[in-house]
Amino acid sequence: MKEDSDIQYMEKFRDGDENAFRILFTRYKNRIISFCFWFCNDRDVAEELAQEVFLRVFKAVPSYRPEAKFSTWIFQIATNVCLNELRKTRYRYYMESLDSCHNSDEMGWAREIADRERQDPEYLLEDKERDHIVQKAISGLPEKQRIALLLRIYFGFSYQDIGLQMKCSESSVKSLIYRGRQNLKMILQKSSQIFNISGR
Repeated sequence: MKEDSDIQYMEKFRDGDENAFRILFTRYKNRIISFCFWFCNDRDVAEELAQEVFLRVFKAVPSYRPEAKFSTWIFQIATNVCLNELRKTRYRYYMESLDSCHNSDEMGWAREIADRERQDPEYLLEDKERDHIVQKAISGLPEKQRIALLLRIYFGFSYQDIGLQMKCSESSVKSLIYRGRQNLKMILQKSSQIFNISGR
């Protein structure tokens, strides 16, 4: 893991190099905000949660030991922060409702997916509508299924990494992803919107 440049930057920061932390912040800021957005559906709250994630990273520096890839470690922190937020009273009804996601314009900001380069207005409108429906469907999944799917499909982590992030076995991760996909398909079919959600 020593070849992981992120780990090297974290160790440099532990040794007093403040610029190293700024580099890590720049590398991960948008990905962490995007991940947080999937859980709260609010840009301002997502940014607050991301700040909490980086604050925890900052506080962990003195005792930091690279037992996993830095990306795996920081997303484990982000997962814990988001779960804590979801369990607050103000989000309980959001978790149970597929109608709470109402701003499809924010979906383009939230998802870090490769640029499609197509600028046709009709295509872009259809794409936003699809994102909106998928966001609502994912919001209806149980917490662990949602986390596993997001980490695998949208953020590209391996089953092993996800197991470390969620503190469970790889077989449990595979089961969560399988059940999550099946539930997601059913939700999308009920919405008369069937998309290709096969994993990588």
